[in-house]
Amino acid sequence: LNMLPLCKFYRYLIYRLYHFRDDTPEINVIGTLTIVRLVQILGVLFFVDKLTSFKVWPDWSKYNPTICVILFGVLNFLLLYNKKKWKSYDKEFKDESARHKRNGTIVVLAYLIGTIVLFWGLLFSYSLYQDSLK
Repeated sequence: LNMLPLCKFYRYLIYRLYHFRDDTPEINVIGTLTIVRLVQILGVLFFVDKLTSFKVWPDWSKYNPTICVILFGVLNFLLLYNKKKWKSYDKEFKDESARHKRNGTIVVLAYLIGTIVLFWGLLFSYSLYQDSLK
């Protein structure tokens, strides 16, 4: 299994998020990836919970979701924040052509928006399915 294209996409994702707006580049990367990863993890937990006998969906009455998101954000910060590494991404992608930049931005936006839309769409579809069974 060749992981290089996936690793390059992830480096490009961080590069593109870092340069989305120059006023808060670290927040752009950490905040966006925290939200996307959280949605992805919740999506996996939801479907494992609903499609298998494993009950892994959290009982939100026992947890404060705000604190969970903040802790997840701190964890992402500790795992992701590496300005030296991010500078190497600048060197890797700084000479991209206008066409590559446009196409790369479209792919990054499709990934970010698609992740969130897919999660909510699947939750909504499951809800409609459950309603149809009643």
